[in-house]
Amino acid sequence: MNTARLSSTQWKWFLALTGIIVLANFSAHHLIPLPAHEMKFVTMGSLLDFIIVIPLLAYFFVFKKKGQIAPVIGVALLGYFVGKSIIPNGRLAGMEWVGWLLVAGEAALFIAEIWIVVRLVKTVQTIRRKVKANKEEAALTLAVWQQADAAFSENRFAKVMISEWMMWKFALASWKQKTPESNRYFTAHRRTSVIAFNIMLIHAVVLETIGVHWLIHSMNPAIAWVMVILNIYTVFFFIGEIQAIRLNPIIVEPDQITVPIGLMKRVTAVKGNILSIRRVVPGEYNEKDKTAFHGMYADIEKGEPQIVIELESPATVQYIYGFTKKAERIYLRLDQPEEFMAAVEAEGLSETKRRDEQN
Repeated sequence: MNTARLSSTQWKWFLALTGIIVLANFSAHHLIPLPAHEMKFVTMGSLLDFIIVIPLLAYFFVFKKKGQIAPVIGVALLGYFVGKSIIPNGRLAGMEWVGWLLVAGEAALFIAEIWIVVRLVKTVQTIRRKVKANKEEAALTLAVWQQADAAFSENRFAKVMISEWMMWKFALASWKQKTPESNRYFTAHRRTSVIAFNIMLIHAVVLETIGVHWLIHSMNPAIAWVMVILNIYTVFFFIGEIQAIRLNPIIVEPDQITVPIGLMKRVTAVKGNILSIRRVVPGEYNEKDKTAFHGMYADIEKGEPQIVIELESPATVQYIYGFTKKAERIYLRLDQPEEFMAAVEAEGLSETKRRDEQN
């Protein structure tokens, strides 16, 4: 909760300070008359602002807490092009090497990212071979997803690639899979309208694609085709989300409970970290509680969760594209709440910590 607010404040500070720097440099080159002998120094100062000062601000306000250095080079390159558009023609003569240096840095990062993709493919193949022997096909994809995320836990680019791979896999390569049926698999979507809602969104995107493309194509064909491509991607994303909802049930295992909610988020409650699993007391649930994981699908009517998993220490919630947060408790609204409670009691998960403390 506080982390999200702090992040928002940091972004606001970064954007405000960057805006001040851009406006100051624009004024220096276009609004304030400068003597010829000072022009070169002002130009060099502007270039330093765009390729050093603004990237440093980006690092300290945005990327430092995430431990990311690579995006700073991208900010510097973008800053160079913004500076080039603001500084009048001719004043950057002899300084073009700065732009080429930044382009070379971006090219090196691109090569490094290609290497990460190659490593990722090999890692996923290895993980699939390891888990395929004792996992059903439905649980296999989720197990690969979790282990690949763990293997690249410190690399945001790799986690974005993992998320993209999962989306396309569910959208294009999951149609032969059947919804798993077992006394340890539990669905949470069948009594909701989440599937229908996503189908409605697909229809809306398709209709918007046709209408917007027809309106914009005559004015700017390039923008019209870019929007078509983005909308096609969006359609496949919704298809992948539908398949992930259908094929990724909540799984109760002897040592943990895994709660995936479509492609968007998932959390694992490990046996040693579970205080209790109980029915939700009427009036207890707060849908705006940012310290909790809300394991419920969207519905036309807002429903209440039936079950809460209380944790001894916060569990890490994995969001799509590698974003994370901590959750102190997990709320669930299931299609089979009674069967779920029977399964966790059979596995000895319902009051693990309390029983250990009594012993």
